[in-house]
Amino acid sequence: MRLGSGKVWGVAVVALTGILAVAPSVAARPAPAIVHVAHVTVNGARAGAAFQGVGAISGGGGNSRLLIEYPPAQRQQILDYLFKPGYGADLQILKLEIGGDAYATDGSEVSIEQTNGTINCNAGYEWWLAEQAVKLDPSLQIYGLQWNAPGWIGDSQGGWTNADIKYIIDWMNCAKQNHLTVKYLGGWNEHLPHGINAPLMQWFINLRAALDNAGYTSTQIVATDSFAKIGKPGDISDFLAGHPAFDHSIGVLGYHNLCRYPATGNNCEVPVAARRSGKPIWESEIGALRETTGIPAMARSLDNAYIQVNATGLIEWPLVSSMPANLPEEDRGLIYAPQPWGGHYSVNEMTWVLAQTTEFTKPGWVHVRGAAGSLGGMYGSYNTYEAADHSNWSLVAQTTQAPQDQTLTVHVDSGLPGTAVHVWSTRLNGGNSTWFFNRGTIHPSGGTFSYTLKPDFIYTFTTTTGQHKGGPKVPGSKKMPMPYTARPDLSNEPTDLGPQDGSFEYLPGSTTTFEQTTVGQPVFWQNPVSTRFPYAVVGDNGMKNYTVSASVTFTGAGQVAGLISRFSHPKADGIAQRFYAYQLTLNTSGGWKLIRNTVGKPATILAHGTLAAAAVQLNTPISMSLTANGSRLTGKINGATVKIKTDRNYATGDAGVSTGGWYQVHFTNLKITPAG
Repeated sequence: MRLGSGKVWGVAVVALTGILAVAPSVAARPAPAIVHVAHVTVNGARAGAAFQGVGAISGGGGNSRLLIEYPPAQRQQILDYLFKPGYGADLQILKLEIGGDAYATDGSEVSIEQTNGTINCNAGYEWWLAEQAVKLDPSLQIYGLQWNAPGWIGDSQGGWTNADIKYIIDWMNCAKQNHLTVKYLGGWNEHLPHGINAPLMQWFINLRAALDNAGYTSTQIVATDSFAKIGKPGDISDFLAGHPAFDHSIGVLGYHNLCRYPATGNNCEVPVAARRSGKPIWESEIGALRETTGIPAMARSLDNAYIQVNATGLIEWPLVSSMPANLPEEDRGLIYAPQPWGGHYSVNEMTWVLAQTTEFTKPGWVHVRGAAGSLGGMYGSYNTYEAADHSNWSLVAQTTQAPQDQTLTVHVDSGLPGTAVHVWSTRLNGGNSTWFFNRGTIHPSGGTFSYTLKPDFIYTFTTTTGQHKGGPKVPGSKKMPMPYTARPDLSNEPTDLGPQDGSFEYLPGSTTTFEQTTVGQPVFWQNPVSTRFPYAVVGDNGMKNYTVSASVTFTGAGQVAGLISRFSHPKADGIAQRFYAYQLTLNTSGGWKLIRNTVGKPATILAHGTLAAAAVQLNTPISMSLTANGSRLTGKINGATVKIKTDRNYATGDAGVSTGGWYQVHFTNLKITPAG
């Protein structure tokens, strides 16, 4: 019997109703009297709805940007924690952003087709991530969804165009070229503030036809990846029964945050028509749960979304937090991995909350009817799954709000294994030694066993085997080293540089020059204002005194390019162009500006001027640098100082590059060096 190596929890062997059970004990804490009892019968003959999986989202911004930069050993460890069966999160669904060249929270992802007909199936890092994931788990289900899209698809209906369907099919073909099978496909992320209507229904009908014509008949459409309209007209489910072609096109009803936002996991709702439709219901995004406050909410959501609204697929956002510092949503995800230069990362408790379900189930299993429900009031809930061939079963129970200990008595019958039952647990917001803890084995008597459940836990009772908790040694945390010099990574993007709006990729064959590649303003997910502009940042927490430098090359008249220093995008603001930073910009007419950007206010021009007419020529590199040293800002162009200015508003932050619009500007030899 392997009981783990935790120092906080001991093990007490107790007899409950005459059956041997293994239960936790707490040092120096008297156990409260057990007064609450719950009884569960797991009847294998009562197969319920098909379980379709638990997953996470890579995208909805550049939250996975830095994974590809990690040293090979640590990169593989992180991938193992996310996707390797029986090891960590053991994700069953990987939802990918279909890159659209624009901000979608914490960054932008590059499109495969920035101009109509010019397709690059190697664009971005999501293909790499998905391929690595499928190598670890060939049964992993891939799901694609758009947040933004290149401008050529048209915006007459908020992106719902036939040209966009063509773009999606091109993306599907790229997935196939990258040896990936896309099982699920959405339309747009949260693009239906007013609900469904006739043109949008036709869009889904046309998408279904296009998928079928392209040979993707097994790919199911998930709709509408937005919020359920409870008690309001316009929910997708209201239109299914009266429109057979539309009903036929939709495979899954996907809703965001069915159990509130931010999730509580206590009260989950869907429209009545959704329950009556007969279609699978998914919570296709459970979003923005922080590592501490979100842990109990996720535990409750995993059970209650099925118990209360029959949701059979659940997807957490985001997959990881692996991006430059000073971005809005850094404190979320299954793993924190913001330091590729040293290989440091941390596996969060959210990983083990999901693992309590995913390591003990598989898509294709079914829920057991009559074996999912409340433990009674605040005492928690439970959910039971069985293999389709009745060879195994697992019961997951959560006690996140229980006021005291309780007894769970389980009776197993009708063809399910009644032999050894293995017990695993995670203490919510406890230390790492209490996460995904192997509590040993129970041997039921006559198919029945009892167990003491303690408050603030998730428990899994299972007949499956082969699970374990990965735990390689992780390098210690260290600051980003300087000097930093950009170079191409495996996705042909500059190392460690996180695009926030737009896209930045190396020119073919170059190891020194990258380009802003987005062509024209994209179709935006949110905030479609003309003041948005492409920019990208690189940095670590606490970056203070440094020089950011590069040579810029303009490719057309009327262009603007710049450098960024001491950048910070606050957590309270999710709009791309609203950030704190200093910028030095230059235009093709020789005009330069030293700018202070401030959230919620117009940018302040600290200084400005104009270079000699011959100083700026198209297709000719122009060197620029911006130094922040204490309160002193120094801007240089072509080696000459254009301004020295004192400003005390920002002391630390990332470096970066920017362009004034959605056009091609080249940046050569981007560097960050210590000031002084």
